[in-house]
Amino acid sequence: MDPKFQGNFKQFSRQEIAVLRAEIQSALDSIKARYNLKELTLGTINYSMVAFNAKITGKVQNELTMSFEQNEAEFFAKQNGLPLDFLGAKFMLDGDVYTIKKLVISRPKFPVLGHCEEKNKYLKFTVQSIKQLLEKHRVIDIGYSDVDRERLRE
Repeated sequence: MDPKFQGNFKQFSRQEIAVLRAEIQSALDSIKARYNLKELTLGTINYSMVAFNAKITGKVQNELTMSFEQNEAEFFAKQNGLPLDFLGAKFMLDGDVYTIKKLVISRPKFPVLGHCEEKNKYLKFTVQSIKQLLEKHRVIDIGYSDVDRERLRE
């Protein structure tokens, strides 16, 4: 808890919502682990000075959901000219590495969700921007054991 906000909130502003978001997501993360959920995330928070509401999304983790999501992602990739392995792919944007975490078909304008782990920042992307980012700025992870150590010494 942020020591500046100990006690009662008098109103909601961007600062108070940021503090609440961090604490709520932390609580959701422990619930997610306790019930072995695939996803339990805090989405958009709308607020006024005296009230707020938030969207929470959850998914179970089992073979059926895994298969459905994989089939949905493959179909979407084929329909939109994306690589079949676009989910989980990494790319650079403004010097930060983003991982494609999620496909939200119900959001046709910005259906792809990317996450920068270093800054814990999520961004929504269009299909066209993901195509360009994966073509030009894709990040490929290789293990240290896969590197030719002799060439590194040169």
